[in-house]
Amino acid sequence: MQLLQITILACPLVLVLLLLAFMPLLAKNFWQKYEKHILFLIAFTSAISCFLILDCATHIMYDAIILDYLPFIITLFTLFSLSSYIKIKLCATATTMNNVLFLLFGSILSSVIGTTGASMLLLPPFLKMNTERKYKQHLLVFFIFLVSNIGGLLTPLGDPPLLIGYIKGVDFFWFFKNLSPIWLFFTISCLTILCIIDQHFIKHEILNKYKPNITINGLFNIVLLFIAIIVLFLPCNTLNIVKYGFLLSLVAIALIYNKKQKINYAPFIDVAVTFFVIFIVLAPVIFLLNKYSEQILNIIHLTSEQNRPHLFFWLCSLASSFLDNAPSFLLFFNVAGGNASNLMAAKNVLTAIASGAVIMGAMTYIGNAPNMMVRSYAQHNDIKMPSFLKYMLYSFTIILPLSIIANKIFW
Repeated sequence: MQLLQITILACPLVLVLLLLAFMPLLAKNFWQKYEKHILFLIAFTSAISCFLILDCATHIMYDAIILDYLPFIITLFTLFSLSSYIKIKLCATATTMNNVLFLLFGSILSSVIGTTGASMLLLPPFLKMNTERKYKQHLLVFFIFLVSNIGGLLTPLGDPPLLIGYIKGVDFFWFFKNLSPIWLFFTISCLTILCIIDQHFIKHEILNKYKPNITINGLFNIVLLFIAIIVLFLPCNTLNIVKYGFLLSLVAIALIYNKKQKINYAPFIDVAVTFFVIFIVLAPVIFLLNKYSEQILNIIHLTSEQNRPHLFFWLCSLASSFLDNAPSFLLFFNVAGGNASNLMAAKNVLTAIASGAVIMGAMTYIGNAPNMMVRSYAQHNDIKMPSFLKYMLYSFTIILPLSIIANKIFW
Protein backbone atom coordinates (compact mmCIF):
# COMPACT_ATOMS: atom_id res chain seq x y z
CA MET A 1 0.00 0.00 0.00
CA GLN A 2 1.38 3.38 -0.95
CA LEU A 3 2.45 5.86 1.69
CA LEU A 4 -0.07 8.42 0.38
CA GLN A 5 -2.95 5.98 0.84
CA ILE A 6 -1.83 5.10 4.38
CA THR A 7 -1.64 8.81 5.19
CA ILE A 8 -5.15 9.44 3.83
CA LEU A 9 -6.57 6.56 5.89
CA ALA A 10 -4.80 7.63 9.10
CA CYS A 11 -5.37 11.40 8.82
CA PRO A 12 -9.02 11.45 10.03
CA LEU A 13 -8.04 9.83 13.32
CA VAL A 14 -5.18 12.29 13.82
CA LEU A 15 -7.50 15.18 12.94
CA VAL A 16 -10.15 14.04 15.44
CA LEU A 17 -7.52 13.77 18.19
CA LEU A 18 -6.17 17.25 17.42
CA LEU A 19 -9.63 18.80 17.34
CA LEU A 20 -10.65 17.22 20.63
CA ALA A 21 -7.43 18.45 22.19
CA PHE A 22 -7.18 22.02 20.88
CA MET A 23 -10.60 23.29 19.78
CA PRO A 24 -12.02 23.67 23.33
CA LEU A 25 -9.03 25.93 24.02
CA LEU A 26 -8.92 27.88 20.75
CA ALA A 27 -12.63 28.33 19.98
CA LYS A 28 -14.68 26.99 22.89
CA ASN A 29 -18.08 28.47 21.96
CA PHE A 30 -17.76 27.55 18.29
CA TRP A 31 -16.68 24.01 19.18
CA GLN A 32 -19.54 23.48 21.63
CA LYS A 33 -22.02 24.54 18.93
CA TYR A 34 -20.61 22.62 15.98
CA GLU A 35 -18.58 19.78 17.53
CA LYS A 36 -20.96 16.99 16.51
CA HIS A 37 -21.37 18.38 12.95
CA ILE A 38 -17.61 18.58 12.41
CA LEU A 39 -16.91 15.15 13.89
CA PHE A 40 -19.63 13.50 11.78
CA LEU A 41 -18.22 15.19 8.66
CA ILE A 42 -14.76 13.77 9.41
CA ALA A 43 -16.25 10.31 10.05
CA PHE A 44 -18.14 10.47 6.74
CA THR A 45 -14.95 11.56 4.91
CA SER A 46 -13.01 8.73 6.56
CA ALA A 47 -15.61 6.15 5.47
CA ILE A 48 -15.63 7.47 1.87
CA SER A 49 -11.81 7.37 1.75
CA CYS A 50 -11.89 3.82 3.04
CA PHE A 51 -14.30 2.73 0.29
CA LEU A 52 -12.25 4.49 -2.42
CA ILE A 53 -8.91 3.01 -1.33
CA LEU A 54 -9.59 -0.43 0.16
CA ASP A 55 -11.32 -3.35 -1.53
CA CYS A 56 -12.41 -4.71 1.85
CA ALA A 57 -13.93 -1.42 3.02
CA THR A 58 -17.41 -2.93 3.43
CA HIS A 59 -16.00 -5.61 5.71
CA ILE A 60 -14.02 -3.02 7.72
CA MET A 61 -17.02 -0.74 8.23
CA TYR A 62 -19.30 -3.68 9.06
CA ASP A 63 -16.85 -4.83 11.72
CA ALA A 64 -16.45 -1.31 13.09
CA ILE A 65 -20.16 -0.50 13.37
CA ILE A 66 -21.94 -3.85 13.80
CA LEU A 67 -19.37 -6.02 15.56
CA ASP A 68 -17.52 -3.36 17.57
CA TYR A 69 -19.57 -0.19 18.11
CA LEU A 70 -23.02 -1.71 18.66
CA PRO A 71 -21.90 -4.16 21.40
CA PHE A 72 -19.82 -1.36 22.94
CA ILE A 73 -22.68 1.14 23.03
CA ILE A 74 -25.27 -1.41 24.20
CA THR A 75 -22.93 -2.38 27.03
CA LEU A 76 -22.40 1.26 27.96
CA PHE A 77 -26.12 2.01 27.71
CA THR A 78 -26.99 -0.97 29.91
CA LEU A 79 -24.48 -0.17 32.64
CA PHE A 80 -25.30 3.54 32.56
CA SER A 81 -29.04 2.92 32.80
CA LEU A 82 -28.98 0.25 35.51
CA SER A 83 -26.40 2.01 37.68
CA SER A 84 -28.34 5.29 37.41
CA TYR A 85 -31.29 3.65 39.21
CA ILE A 86 -29.07 2.59 42.13
CA LYS A 87 -28.88 5.39 44.65
CA ILE A 88 -25.88 5.34 46.96
CA LYS A 89 -26.23 8.10 49.53
CA LEU A 90 -22.91 8.79 51.15
CA CYS A 91 -22.61 11.29 53.97
CA ALA A 92 -18.98 11.92 54.90
CA THR A 93 -16.60 14.82 55.26
CA ALA A 94 -14.57 15.24 52.06
CA THR A 95 -11.22 14.85 53.77
CA THR A 96 -8.15 13.57 52.01
CA MET A 97 -8.32 10.27 53.89
CA ASN A 98 -12.00 9.70 53.07
CA ASN A 99 -11.33 10.31 49.38
CA VAL A 100 -8.34 7.96 49.45
CA LEU A 101 -10.37 5.19 51.10
CA PHE A 102 -13.24 5.73 48.64
CA LEU A 103 -10.93 5.45 45.62
CA LEU A 104 -9.17 2.41 47.08
CA PHE A 105 -12.55 0.70 47.44
CA GLY A 106 -13.49 1.79 43.92
CA SER A 107 -10.27 0.39 42.49
CA ILE A 108 -11.02 -2.99 44.07
CA LEU A 109 -14.67 -2.95 42.99
CA SER A 110 -13.65 -2.29 39.38
CA SER A 111 -12.15 -5.74 39.11
CA VAL A 112 -15.43 -7.24 40.36
CA ILE A 113 -18.04 -5.40 38.28
CA GLY A 114 -15.83 -3.82 35.60
CA THR A 115 -14.38 -0.32 35.25
CA THR A 116 -17.46 1.01 33.44
CA GLY A 117 -19.93 -0.37 35.99
CA ALA A 118 -17.86 0.80 38.96
CA SER A 119 -17.36 4.26 37.45
CA MET A 120 -21.06 4.80 36.84
CA LEU A 121 -22.07 3.36 40.22
CA LEU A 122 -19.55 5.25 42.35
CA LEU A 123 -19.28 8.60 40.56
CA PRO A 124 -22.57 10.12 41.89
CA PRO A 125 -21.77 9.46 45.58
CA PHE A 126 -18.17 10.57 45.03
CA LEU A 127 -19.36 13.87 43.57
CA LYS A 128 -21.93 14.22 46.36
CA MET A 129 -19.31 13.67 49.05
CA ASN A 130 -17.12 16.36 47.50
CA THR A 131 -19.89 18.90 46.86
CA GLU A 132 -18.37 21.38 49.31
CA ARG A 133 -14.90 21.08 47.85
CA LYS A 134 -13.92 24.13 45.81
CA TYR A 135 -10.90 22.40 44.28
CA LYS A 136 -11.87 18.97 43.00
CA GLN A 137 -10.63 18.58 39.43
CA HIS A 138 -7.68 16.57 40.70
CA LEU A 139 -10.03 14.26 42.62
CA LEU A 140 -11.92 13.39 39.43
CA VAL A 141 -8.68 12.83 37.54
CA PHE A 142 -7.58 10.30 40.16
CA PHE A 143 -11.06 8.75 40.04
CA ILE A 144 -10.45 8.13 36.32
CA PHE A 145 -6.96 6.79 37.01
CA LEU A 146 -7.96 4.37 39.77
CA VAL A 147 -11.60 3.40 39.25
CA SER A 148 -11.96 3.75 35.48
CA ASN A 149 -8.63 2.14 34.55
CA ILE A 150 -6.09 0.75 37.04
CA GLY A 151 -8.81 -1.00 39.06
CA GLY A 152 -9.60 -3.27 36.12
CA LEU A 153 -6.23 -4.97 36.31
CA LEU A 154 -7.01 -7.91 38.58
CA THR A 155 -9.58 -10.08 36.77
CA PRO A 156 -11.06 -10.58 33.29
CA LEU A 157 -14.23 -8.99 34.72
CA GLY A 158 -12.35 -5.75 35.21
CA ASP A 159 -11.58 -4.54 31.70
CA PRO A 160 -12.28 -5.73 28.11
CA PRO A 161 -8.59 -6.38 27.24
CA LEU A 162 -8.30 -8.96 30.01
CA LEU A 163 -11.65 -10.48 29.03
CA ILE A 164 -10.30 -10.94 25.51
CA GLY A 165 -7.25 -12.66 27.00
CA TYR A 166 -9.51 -14.95 29.01
CA ILE A 167 -11.59 -15.81 25.94
CA LYS A 168 -8.35 -16.54 24.08
CA GLY A 169 -7.36 -19.10 26.72
CA VAL A 170 -5.59 -17.25 29.54
CA ASP A 171 -6.54 -18.73 32.92
CA PHE A 172 -9.02 -16.63 34.90
CA PHE A 173 -6.80 -16.33 37.99
CA TRP A 174 -3.57 -15.86 35.99
CA PHE A 175 -4.24 -12.12 35.87
CA PHE A 176 -4.66 -11.79 39.63
CA LYS A 177 -1.57 -13.86 40.32
CA ASN A 178 0.68 -11.97 37.91
CA LEU A 179 -0.82 -8.47 37.74
CA SER A 180 -1.70 -7.86 41.41
CA PRO A 181 1.84 -6.60 42.27
CA ILE A 182 1.55 -4.12 39.38
CA TRP A 183 -1.96 -3.09 40.53
CA LEU A 184 -0.65 -2.63 44.07
CA PHE A 185 2.29 -0.50 42.88
CA PHE A 186 0.14 1.83 40.76
CA THR A 187 -2.68 2.03 43.32
CA ILE A 188 -0.44 2.85 46.31
CA SER A 189 1.62 5.28 44.23
CA CYS A 190 -1.43 7.12 42.87
CA LEU A 191 -3.08 7.32 46.29
CA THR A 192 0.16 8.63 47.83
CA ILE A 193 0.46 11.30 45.13
CA LEU A 194 -3.22 12.18 45.63
CA CYS A 195 -2.59 12.65 49.35
CA ILE A 196 0.23 15.10 48.63
CA ILE A 197 -1.76 17.06 46.03
CA ASP A 198 -4.97 17.11 48.05
CA GLN A 199 -3.22 18.28 51.20
CA HIS A 200 -2.10 21.33 49.24
CA PHE A 201 -5.64 22.17 48.08
CA ILE A 202 -7.52 21.27 51.25
CA LYS A 203 -5.53 23.82 53.28
CA HIS A 204 -7.50 26.52 51.45
CA GLU A 205 -10.92 24.97 52.18
CA ILE A 206 -13.35 25.09 55.09
CA LEU A 207 -15.35 21.86 55.37
CA ASN A 208 -18.34 20.98 57.49
CA LYS A 209 -17.87 17.81 59.49
CA TYR A 210 -20.30 14.95 58.95
CA LYS A 211 -20.73 11.67 60.75
CA PRO A 212 -19.98 8.92 58.18
CA ASN A 213 -23.16 7.27 56.93
CA ILE A 214 -24.04 5.29 53.82
CA THR A 215 -27.37 4.02 52.51
CA ILE A 216 -28.04 2.10 49.31
CA ASN A 217 -31.45 2.18 47.65
CA GLY A 218 -32.62 0.05 44.74
CA LEU A 219 -32.02 -3.57 45.68
CA PHE A 220 -33.90 -4.83 42.61
CA ASN A 221 -31.73 -2.63 40.38
CA ILE A 222 -28.59 -4.02 42.02
CA VAL A 223 -29.80 -7.53 41.16
CA LEU A 224 -30.38 -6.43 37.53
CA LEU A 225 -26.91 -4.86 37.39
CA PHE A 226 -25.20 -8.03 38.62
CA ILE A 227 -27.20 -10.14 36.15
CA ALA A 228 -26.06 -7.77 33.38
CA ILE A 229 -22.42 -8.06 34.49
CA ILE A 230 -22.60 -11.86 34.52
CA VAL A 231 -24.15 -11.86 31.03
CA LEU A 232 -21.58 -9.35 29.74
CA PHE A 233 -18.65 -11.50 30.71
CA LEU A 234 -19.99 -14.73 29.27
CA PRO A 235 -17.72 -15.68 26.32
CA CYS A 236 -20.65 -15.83 23.94
CA ASN A 237 -19.33 -15.11 20.44
CA THR A 238 -21.93 -17.03 18.48
CA LEU A 239 -25.02 -15.77 20.29
CA ASN A 240 -24.23 -12.06 20.56
CA ILE A 241 -27.69 -11.09 19.29
CA VAL A 242 -29.25 -13.04 22.15
CA LYS A 243 -26.70 -11.71 24.62
CA TYR A 244 -27.15 -8.03 23.82
CA GLY A 245 -30.89 -8.44 23.32
CA PHE A 246 -31.03 -9.82 26.87
CA LEU A 247 -29.09 -6.78 28.15
CA LEU A 248 -31.58 -4.44 26.50
CA SER A 249 -34.43 -6.42 28.05
CA LEU A 250 -32.87 -5.82 31.49
CA VAL A 251 -32.89 -2.09 30.77
CA ALA A 252 -36.55 -2.32 29.70
CA ILE A 253 -37.41 -4.10 32.95
CA ALA A 254 -35.58 -1.40 34.92
CA LEU A 255 -37.41 1.36 33.01
CA ILE A 256 -40.79 -0.21 33.81
CA TYR A 257 -39.92 -0.92 37.45
CA ASN A 258 -38.52 2.60 37.99
CA LYS A 259 -41.01 4.44 35.78
CA LYS A 260 -41.33 7.29 38.30
CA GLN A 261 -37.59 7.97 38.15
CA LYS A 262 -36.07 9.95 35.29
CA ILE A 263 -32.53 9.48 34.00
CA ASN A 264 -30.56 12.27 32.39
CA TYR A 265 -29.15 10.57 29.29
CA ALA A 266 -27.27 13.67 28.06
CA PRO A 267 -23.83 12.41 29.29
CA PHE A 268 -24.44 9.05 27.61
CA ILE A 269 -25.47 10.69 24.31
CA ASP A 270 -22.32 12.84 24.28
CA VAL A 271 -20.12 9.78 24.76
CA ALA A 272 -22.10 7.72 22.22
CA VAL A 273 -21.67 10.36 19.50
CA THR A 274 -17.96 10.91 20.17
CA PHE A 275 -17.15 7.21 20.19
CA PHE A 276 -19.21 6.53 17.07
CA VAL A 277 -16.92 8.92 15.22
CA ILE A 278 -13.83 7.44 16.88
CA PHE A 279 -14.82 3.88 15.91
CA ILE A 280 -15.27 4.98 12.27
CA VAL A 281 -11.95 6.82 11.96
CA LEU A 282 -10.21 4.14 14.01
CA ALA A 283 -11.32 1.24 11.79
CA PRO A 284 -8.86 1.79 8.87
CA VAL A 285 -6.02 2.40 11.35
CA ILE A 286 -6.70 -0.92 13.11
CA PHE A 287 -6.83 -2.54 9.65
CA LEU A 288 -3.40 -1.08 8.81
CA LEU A 289 -1.90 -2.20 12.13
CA ASN A 290 -3.17 -5.75 11.57
CA LYS A 291 -2.05 -5.70 7.94
CA TYR A 292 1.49 -4.79 8.93
CA SER A 293 1.61 -6.86 12.13
CA GLU A 294 4.35 -9.08 10.70
CA GLN A 295 6.52 -6.04 10.06
CA ILE A 296 5.85 -4.88 13.63
CA LEU A 297 6.87 -8.34 14.87
CA ASN A 298 10.08 -8.20 12.80
CA ILE A 299 10.97 -4.88 14.42
CA ILE A 300 10.30 -6.33 17.87
CA HIS A 301 12.50 -9.33 17.07
CA LEU A 302 15.40 -6.97 16.37
CA THR A 303 15.52 -6.28 20.10
CA SER A 304 16.96 -8.69 22.65
CA GLU A 305 14.62 -11.11 24.39
CA GLN A 306 15.28 -9.30 27.66
CA ASN A 307 14.04 -5.97 26.23
CA ARG A 308 11.03 -7.46 24.44
CA PRO A 309 8.54 -7.03 27.34
CA HIS A 310 9.48 -3.34 27.58
CA LEU A 311 8.85 -2.85 23.86
CA PHE A 312 5.52 -4.68 24.00
CA PHE A 313 4.49 -2.57 26.97
CA TRP A 314 5.25 0.75 25.30
CA LEU A 315 3.80 -0.21 21.92
CA CYS A 316 0.58 -1.45 23.52
CA SER A 317 0.55 1.60 25.81
CA LEU A 318 0.81 3.97 22.87
CA ALA A 319 -2.03 2.22 21.06
CA SER A 320 -4.22 2.07 24.18
CA SER A 321 -3.69 5.75 24.95
CA PHE A 322 -5.15 6.99 21.68
CA LEU A 323 -6.99 3.97 20.27
CA ASP A 324 -9.34 1.55 22.00
CA ASN A 325 -7.55 -0.60 24.57
CA ALA A 326 -9.36 -3.87 23.66
CA PRO A 327 -8.23 -4.07 19.99
CA SER A 328 -4.80 -2.82 21.09
CA PHE A 329 -4.48 -5.79 23.45
CA LEU A 330 -5.71 -8.22 20.78
CA LEU A 331 -3.28 -6.83 18.19
CA PHE A 332 -0.19 -7.27 20.35
CA PHE A 333 -1.45 -10.53 21.84
CA ASN A 334 -1.50 -11.88 18.27
CA VAL A 335 1.82 -10.22 17.39
CA ALA A 336 3.34 -12.01 20.40
CA GLY A 337 2.20 -15.34 18.98
CA GLY A 338 -1.43 -15.55 20.06
CA ASN A 339 -0.91 -18.80 21.98
CA ALA A 340 -2.23 -18.37 25.53
CA SER A 341 -0.30 -21.32 26.98
CA ASN A 342 3.03 -20.11 25.61
CA LEU A 343 2.39 -16.52 26.69
CA MET A 344 1.38 -17.56 30.20
CA ALA A 345 4.63 -19.53 30.45
CA ALA A 346 6.65 -16.53 29.18
CA LYS A 347 4.72 -14.34 31.58
CA ASN A 348 6.72 -11.10 31.18
CA VAL A 349 5.45 -10.45 27.65
CA LEU A 350 1.81 -11.10 28.55
CA THR A 351 1.96 -9.02 31.76
CA ALA A 352 3.52 -6.19 29.72
CA ILE A 353 0.77 -6.31 27.07
CA ALA A 354 -2.05 -6.59 29.63
CA SER A 355 -0.66 -3.81 31.84
CA GLY A 356 -0.07 -1.51 28.89
CA ALA A 357 -3.60 -2.04 27.60
CA VAL A 358 -5.38 -1.51 30.94
CA ILE A 359 -3.29 1.08 32.77
CA MET A 360 -2.36 3.30 29.85
CA GLY A 361 -5.97 3.68 28.82
CA ALA A 362 -5.81 6.36 31.53
CA MET A 363 -3.46 8.54 29.48
CA THR A 364 -6.21 10.36 27.55
CA TYR A 365 -9.97 10.84 27.80
CA ILE A 366 -10.48 8.60 24.76
CA GLY A 367 -8.17 5.82 25.95
CA ASN A 368 -11.06 4.09 27.70
CA ALA A 369 -14.81 4.67 27.50
CA PRO A 370 -15.37 5.25 31.26
CA ASN A 371 -12.94 8.19 31.09
CA MET A 372 -15.22 10.05 28.69
CA MET A 373 -18.30 9.01 30.64
CA VAL A 374 -16.89 10.42 33.89
CA ARG A 375 -15.94 13.66 32.14
CA SER A 376 -19.32 14.06 30.45
CA TYR A 377 -21.31 13.18 33.60
CA ALA A 378 -19.33 15.69 35.68
CA GLN A 379 -19.76 18.45 33.11
CA HIS A 380 -23.51 17.87 32.95
CA ASN A 381 -23.54 18.33 36.72
CA ASP A 382 -21.85 21.73 36.34
CA ILE A 383 -18.43 20.53 37.40
CA LYS A 384 -15.59 21.90 35.32
CA MET A 385 -13.31 19.11 34.13
CA PRO A 386 -9.74 19.51 32.86
CA SER A 387 -9.43 20.09 29.13
CA PHE A 388 -8.10 17.30 26.91
CA LEU A 389 -4.56 18.72 27.17
CA LYS A 390 -4.73 19.55 30.88
CA TYR A 391 -5.89 16.02 31.61
CA MET A 392 -2.91 14.72 29.60
CA LEU A 393 -0.67 16.98 31.69
CA TYR A 394 -1.88 15.07 34.76
CA SER A 395 -1.40 11.68 33.11
CA PHE A 396 2.02 12.55 31.64
CA THR A 397 3.30 13.76 35.01
CA ILE A 398 1.83 10.91 37.08
CA ILE A 399 0.96 7.77 35.07
CA LEU A 400 3.88 8.02 32.62
CA PRO A 401 6.68 8.31 35.26
CA LEU A 402 5.07 5.51 37.29
CA SER A 403 5.03 3.36 34.13
CA ILE A 404 8.74 4.02 33.57
CA ILE A 405 9.46 2.96 37.17
CA ALA A 406 7.21 -0.11 36.81
CA ASN A 407 9.19 -1.15 33.74
CA LYS A 408 12.37 -1.09 35.80
CA ILE A 409 10.82 -3.09 38.63
CA PHE A 410 8.66 -5.72 36.96
CA TRP A 411 10.35 -6.58 33.65
